[in-house]
Amino acid sequence: MKPKKGYTLVEVMMTVAILGVVGGMAVPLLMQMTNFWRQTTARNAIQRDVRGSLDIINRFARQAKSSTVVIDAEPGQPPASRVTFTSVQGPVVSFYQSGNKLYMSMSGKVTMLTENLAYISFIYPRSDDITLLSVAITAQSATYRGGKKALQLSIQKVRIMN
Repeated sequence: MKPKKGYTLVEVMMTVAILGVVGGMAVPLLMQMTNFWRQTTARNAIQRDVRGSLDIINRFARQAKSSTVVIDAEPGQPPASRVTFTSVQGPVVSFYQSGNKLYMSMSGKVTMLTENLAYISFIYPRSDDITLLSVAITAQSATYRGGKKALQLSIQKVRIMN
Protein backbone atom coordinates (compact mmCIF):
# COMPACT_ATOMS: atom_id res chain seq x y z
CA MET A 1 0.00 0.00 0.00
CA LYS A 2 1.20 3.52 -0.92
CA PRO A 3 1.53 6.16 1.78
CA LYS A 4 -0.98 8.98 1.31
CA LYS A 5 0.35 12.46 0.57
CA GLY A 6 -0.80 15.48 2.61
CA TYR A 7 -0.90 16.80 6.14
CA THR A 8 -2.59 15.34 9.12
CA LEU A 9 -5.12 17.31 11.15
CA VAL A 10 -2.66 17.49 14.06
CA GLU A 11 0.06 19.02 11.83
CA VAL A 12 -2.33 21.65 10.46
CA MET A 13 -3.57 22.52 13.96
CA MET A 14 0.02 22.90 15.25
CA THR A 15 0.92 25.18 12.33
CA VAL A 16 -2.14 27.38 12.92
CA ALA A 17 -1.36 27.55 16.65
CA ILE A 18 2.28 28.56 16.02
CA LEU A 19 1.24 31.19 13.47
CA GLY A 20 -1.34 32.54 15.95
CA VAL A 21 1.25 32.90 18.72
CA VAL A 22 3.79 34.57 16.39
CA GLY A 23 1.10 36.88 14.98
CA GLY A 24 -0.10 37.79 18.48
CA MET A 25 3.42 38.80 19.49
CA ALA A 26 4.10 40.74 16.28
CA VAL A 27 1.37 43.37 16.73
CA PRO A 28 2.57 44.75 20.11
CA LEU A 29 6.16 44.62 18.88
CA LEU A 30 5.22 46.59 15.77
CA MET A 31 3.38 49.15 17.93
CA GLN A 32 6.44 49.55 20.18
CA MET A 33 8.74 49.98 17.19
CA THR A 34 6.42 52.62 15.69
CA ASN A 35 6.26 54.50 19.00
CA PHE A 36 10.06 54.35 19.39
CA TRP A 37 10.58 55.60 15.84
CA ARG A 38 8.21 58.55 16.31
CA GLN A 39 9.81 59.53 19.64
CA THR A 40 13.29 59.32 18.15
CA THR A 41 12.23 61.37 15.13
CA ALA A 42 10.63 64.00 17.40
CA ARG A 43 13.73 64.15 19.62
CA ASN A 44 16.04 64.57 16.61
CA ALA A 45 13.84 67.32 15.12
CA ILE A 46 13.72 69.15 18.47
CA GLN A 47 17.49 68.90 18.93
CA ARG A 48 18.14 70.18 15.41
CA ASP A 49 15.75 73.14 15.77
CA VAL A 50 16.82 74.10 19.29
CA ARG A 51 20.54 73.80 18.66
CA GLY A 52 20.22 75.92 15.55
CA SER A 53 18.18 78.51 17.45
CA LEU A 54 20.62 78.55 20.38
CA ASP A 55 23.52 78.98 17.97
CA ILE A 56 21.88 82.02 16.36
CA ILE A 57 20.96 83.53 19.75
CA ASN A 58 24.50 82.95 21.01
CA ARG A 59 26.07 84.51 17.91
CA PHE A 60 23.94 87.66 18.03
CA ALA A 61 24.01 88.05 21.84
CA ARG A 62 27.82 88.09 21.78
CA GLN A 63 27.61 91.14 19.50
CA ALA A 64 25.20 93.03 21.79
CA LYS A 65 26.02 96.24 23.60
CA SER A 66 25.55 95.16 27.22
CA SER A 67 24.05 98.50 28.25
CA THR A 68 21.18 98.04 25.74
CA VAL A 69 20.04 94.53 26.77
CA VAL A 70 16.41 94.42 27.95
CA ILE A 71 14.74 91.24 29.17
CA ASP A 72 10.95 91.30 29.25
CA ALA A 73 8.00 89.46 27.67
CA GLU A 74 5.52 89.87 24.85
CA PRO A 75 1.98 90.51 26.13
CA GLY A 76 0.37 87.21 27.15
CA GLN A 77 3.68 85.29 27.06
CA PRO A 78 5.74 83.79 29.91
CA PRO A 79 8.00 86.12 31.92
CA ALA A 80 11.55 86.74 30.65
CA SER A 81 10.70 85.23 27.25
CA ARG A 82 12.01 88.16 25.18
CA VAL A 83 15.41 89.77 24.93
CA THR A 84 16.07 92.94 22.95
CA PHE A 85 19.41 94.65 22.38
CA THR A 86 21.35 96.85 20.01
CA SER A 87 24.14 95.12 18.13
CA VAL A 88 27.56 96.71 17.73
CA GLN A 89 26.83 96.85 13.99
CA GLY A 90 23.82 99.05 14.74
CA PRO A 91 20.58 97.11 14.23
CA VAL A 92 18.17 96.35 17.06
CA VAL A 93 17.84 92.57 17.55
CA SER A 94 15.09 90.81 19.46
CA PHE A 95 14.40 87.15 20.24
CA TYR A 96 10.96 86.34 21.60
CA GLN A 97 8.36 83.66 22.17
CA SER A 98 4.91 83.94 20.65
CA GLY A 99 2.77 80.90 21.40
CA ASN A 100 4.78 77.84 20.49
CA LYS A 101 7.06 79.71 18.09
CA LEU A 102 10.44 81.40 18.58
CA TYR A 103 11.04 84.51 16.50
CA MET A 104 14.03 86.69 15.74
CA SER A 105 13.47 90.30 14.76
CA MET A 106 16.31 92.39 13.32
CA SER A 107 15.74 95.86 11.91
CA GLY A 108 12.04 95.14 11.44
CA LYS A 109 12.59 91.83 9.60
CA VAL A 110 11.01 88.91 11.50
CA THR A 111 12.24 85.33 11.10
CA MET A 112 10.73 82.24 12.73
CA LEU A 113 13.48 80.07 14.26
CA THR A 114 11.36 77.14 15.52
CA GLU A 115 7.73 76.18 15.93
CA ASN A 116 8.26 73.51 18.60
CA LEU A 117 8.87 75.91 21.48
CA ALA A 118 7.33 75.20 24.86
CA TYR A 119 9.24 77.83 26.84
CA ILE A 120 12.26 80.12 26.54
CA SER A 121 13.84 82.11 29.33
CA PHE A 122 16.51 84.81 29.27
CA ILE A 123 18.10 85.65 32.63
CA TYR A 124 21.23 87.13 34.14
CA PRO A 125 22.84 84.25 36.07
CA ARG A 126 24.83 86.72 38.18
CA SER A 127 23.44 89.98 39.45
CA ASP A 128 26.90 91.61 39.55
CA ASP A 129 27.77 90.97 35.87
CA ILE A 130 25.47 92.20 33.09
CA THR A 131 27.78 90.77 30.42
CA LEU A 132 26.63 87.21 31.20
CA LEU A 133 23.31 86.08 29.78
CA SER A 134 21.74 82.66 30.27
CA VAL A 135 19.29 81.19 27.76
CA ALA A 136 17.14 78.14 28.53
CA ILE A 137 14.87 76.55 25.94
CA THR A 138 12.32 73.79 26.38
CA ALA A 139 10.85 72.44 23.16
CA GLN A 140 8.29 69.73 22.53
CA SER A 141 6.87 67.87 19.57
CA ALA A 142 3.94 65.52 19.05
CA THR A 143 4.85 61.84 18.93
CA TYR A 144 2.22 59.10 18.91
CA ARG A 145 -1.39 58.82 20.04
CA GLY A 146 -1.49 62.35 21.39
CA GLY A 147 1.80 62.03 23.30
CA LYS A 148 4.50 64.69 23.26
CA LYS A 149 8.26 64.53 23.52
CA ALA A 150 9.78 67.41 25.49
CA LEU A 151 13.46 68.28 25.61
CA GLN A 152 15.25 71.03 27.49
CA LEU A 153 18.47 72.47 26.14
CA SER A 154 20.22 75.52 27.47
CA ILE A 155 23.23 77.74 27.06
CA GLN A 156 24.81 78.91 30.24
CA LYS A 157 26.79 82.12 30.45
CA VAL A 158 26.67 83.65 26.98
CA ARG A 159 29.33 86.32 27.21
CA ILE A 160 28.21 89.68 25.83
CA MET A 161 31.45 91.00 24.38
CA ASN A 162 30.69 94.72 24.29
